[in-house]
Amino acid sequence: SPLWLQGDARRIRQVLENLISNAIKYNRPGGWVRVVAEPDGNHIIVRVEDNGIGIPLKEQPKIFERFYRVQTPETEDVQGTGLGLAIVKSVIEKHRGRVWVESVPGAGSIFAFVVPASKPDDT
Repeated sequence: SPLWLQGDARRIRQVLENLISNAIKYNRPGGWVRVVAEPDGNHIIVRVEDNGIGIPLKEQPKIFERFYRVQTPETEDVQGTGLGLAIVKSVIEKHRGRVWVESVPGAGSIFAFVVPASKPDDT
């Protein structure tokens, strides 16, 4: 059944596009990307999962900072400004949510966010 949240549709779409784009960009040939959304009490949890290159543990606390880019041999040819995840964090926080990452180098990443759920008739 549908999951509802109240917010700026354009900005939530921007979050999803950014996370999905990154999952594709930092993946391997033949890799997969999965998007899961599920209710959790009065919240909605959305996860973008992949089996790509992963993120070193020491880099994970910094990836939501503006202009920060992980520098590894696997990422040197990947284009980007380092703003995407900072934007994701800002948008989700403005929607009264939070965002996080779980990642294992060589095994992939899960970028997840939680936002308050709504009802279709909430205004």
